Amino acid sequence: MFRSLRLPISLPAALAVAGAAMTPAVPATASTASTAGAAGGTACVTRTSLGVVSGTATDGLCAFRGIPYAQPPVGRLRFRPPRPVSPWRGTLKAVDGTRVCPQGRDQMSEDYPDDRKVYTDEDCLHLNVWTPKPDRSKRPVIVFIHGGAAAYGTGNEPRYDGTNLATRGDAVVVSLNYRLGLLGWAELGGLDPAYRGSGNNGLRDQIAALGWVRDHVADFGGDPANVTVVGESAGAFSISAMLATDHPERLFRRAVLQSGSGALVHTAAFERKLASTLPGRDLAALRTMPVAELLRVQEKAVAAFPGAAGHALYFGPYVDGTLVRDTVTKRVKAGNARGIDLLIGTDRDEMNFFGQYSKDGLGTLAEQYDAFFPKELAARRARMTEVYRRDRTKQAAALAMFTDQGMRVPALRLAEAQSRWRPTYVYQFDWAPPKGVGAVHTIELPFMFGTLRFVGVQGGPEALRTDRARLTTLSAQMVDAWASFARTGDPDARRTVPRPAWPAYRMPRRATMIWDLSPRVADDPRGHERALWDGVPFDGAYL
Repeated sequence: MFRSLRLPISLPAALAVAGAAMTPAVPATASTASTAGAAGGTACVTRTSLGVVSGTATDGLCAFRGIPYAQPPVGRLRFRPPRPVSPWRGTLKAVDGTRVCPQGRDQMSEDYPDDRKVYTDEDCLHLNVWTPKPDRSKRPVIVFIHGGAAAYGTGNEPRYDGTNLATRGDAVVVSLNYRLGLLGWAELGGLDPAYRGSGNNGLRDQIAALGWVRDHVADFGGDPANVTVVGESAGAFSISAMLATDHPERLFRRAVLQSGSGALVHTAAFERKLASTLPGRDLAALRTMPVAELLRVQEKAVAAFPGAAGHALYFGPYVDGTLVRDTVTKRVKAGNARGIDLLIGTDRDEMNFFGQYSKDGLGTLAEQYDAFFPKELAARRARMTEVYRRDRTKQAAALAMFTDQGMRVPALRLAEAQSRWRPTYVYQFDWAPPKGVGAVHTIELPFMFGTLRFVGVQGGPEALRTDRARLTTLSAQMVDAWASFARTGDPDARRTVPRPAWPAYRMPRRATMIWDLSPRVADDPRGHERALWDGVPFDGAYL
């Protein structure tokens, strides 16, 4: 997810490919493997090339929480690329679902696993696995990368619990943590060439976790040749950046991008601008600074950047020319991701999320849009506004344009590019709580996970209390679609809950699944508004 708004333009600098494979042993709890009954009567224990791992039986499947996928990035490894973990002795008890990478608590939009106000433990590069059974069944694998503006959130949020996806889809589900804020996304190569590329370390963490999945998921009942990576907001930006790396098909076979596309992957010029706002610019101090103090430095750095979007996109992946080779749509259009099936979509009222909890927040947000409208389109603006005003108030029109510029149209542009090469599916999520402010950013998450936890969605909990049956059905339809796509590349291949068929996205039809209490397919929804943005490259330069 973004955060309070202050949209940048892009982010990069330089980068160097990570170094050597380490040795500090991973902290593991040696003990006798648990023999408690799990799914199918099998113990939740498996043997990997790193060592034995035990989990817990829950809801008819096995959950393994807190498995390290990289060495703790502490001490000399702070600001360095992730290093592989070392084997452990005895049995690693994977029962810790509380690790959160360093951040101050965001009470508005994150669903934390406990009530801590500040998280300061850098030893957070862990992942979770839910599986019907740790056997050799070669189930499809779904790997989720959380959002949070690359500064907040965790794979341990209860709303990201993989139980429903694993059960309904007969799939192995993985969620993961990655370094956030300055620790994961600060480009320090300008201070010391040895740290060139540190601004993509959060992305490297995610790639390292996908490497762990490739090497070890078979031990948990998954098929390493059938991995689907799913990301929301900053997680989707990150996956988009991976589509511009060399041979992304080696990391995953399919991708689901929710509320995020390559337009929000930063450029090199903007990365250098962000690096210049770092207070003090003293690398030695940053390397040894206590985490709580580093978080305060981080807040100062974000506050120093002018604009109206606050933490929204200050941190994130960038085009460094080494790992992320070029802008995403350009690379995808050229066939760089030709081996990957794509499912991509947005929420109808994405930007309303940022104005839902303050007095006249939507009005303030609409006024802020002036600062983000592309100057290159100034001559078109009056005409564009006229089109958006046909069935909206002035405020609603500005917010709709903000959503289309920031999210919907760039996602469609990426879908167009990839549909030339592989099956591509597009959705728009339209359901909104009766007492909320629309189908806002993040609103699809409780449905696609099947948890129905409406954190950060005004009116969501009340809507669930009064309309649980219909919301549960909508969730089941989405869980089935996501799981079917992960299994086969086709969201319709295993429809167990009735809904309309979902055609692939192709020109000129542009078939789009509209998720609502009565899902439907629309051809090129609001196409007259989409077409107004033709000619805008959406390569990171318009936000």
